[in-house]
Amino acid sequence: MKRFFLPAMVLVFSVFVPQLRVQPSSLRAQEDSVASTPPVTQREKDELQARIFMAKKQYAEAAQVYSKLSQESPKDPAYLNYLGIALLQEGKLDEARKYFDRATKVNRRFSDAYNNLGATYYAEKNYKKAVSQYQRSLSLKPDVASVYTNIGYAYFAEKQLPKAMEAFHRALEIDPHVFEETGRAGSILSYRSVADRGLFNFMLAKDYAQSGDAPNTILYLRRAHDEGYKEVAKARTDPAFAKVIADPDVKALLDEIAPAPTPPPAPPHS
Repeated sequence: MKRFFLPAMVLVFSVFVPQLRVQPSSLRAQEDSVASTPPVTQREKDELQARIFMAKKQYAEAAQVYSKLSQESPKDPAYLNYLGIALLQEGKLDEARKYFDRATKVNRRFSDAYNNLGATYYAEKNYKKAVSQYQRSLSLKPDVASVYTNIGYAYFAEKQLPKAMEAFHRALEIDPHVFEETGRAGSILSYRSVADRGLFNFMLAKDYAQSGDAPNTILYLRRAHDEGYKEVAKARTDPAFAKVIADPDVKALLDEIAPAPTPPPAPPHS
């Protein structure tokens, strides 16, 4: 059963009751405001319940609610898309793909579903089909960083490193935090599994270095080293690191994890 890294959807509820004396006129105003607030519909209650189930990783229960919502609103592709995500989290790849496909039939310009179709092909290691669906998603909504990362992962898996770097670079231009948890979007799947994580982290370090981002260069060089990448020392001479190589923290890290070779002693004078 293949598992996907899904966006974290955390619902936080808090109630704050200030210890204040409420004047009668203020109380009446509040009562009037409450009276004018429209009641919560059953659909809104179901949407909230489905999100809670997803946050708790109760995917079967979430799928049941999204199935109900999709039947009640058959022209809304979002419910079919979320149903597919819940099913995919259960490992039901073929069923999930069916609902993503149905979402695109309901609305042929619903970009999230094309991305998620791509994720199902990525799970099967059919990277060409995955890239085709990702690109179709971008043709409809070209400014979604996480879709560019998906393309990058697919090219990386095919060992097309220049194309992978180009996609990752574009993703970082759109959202510098795209590789962090908070950079993910709730209706878009991202399969973030790579075989050579050391090389992957070195590539990200290189991309951040080209942007002059020393802190993230340090972060990903450290990760590359920790993942067993043996060629971290190349950062000393690779032109891509030119903007950050003089940074004292970058130099300190390289001295720690990839010390420069000691030059041979000078030959004795004759």
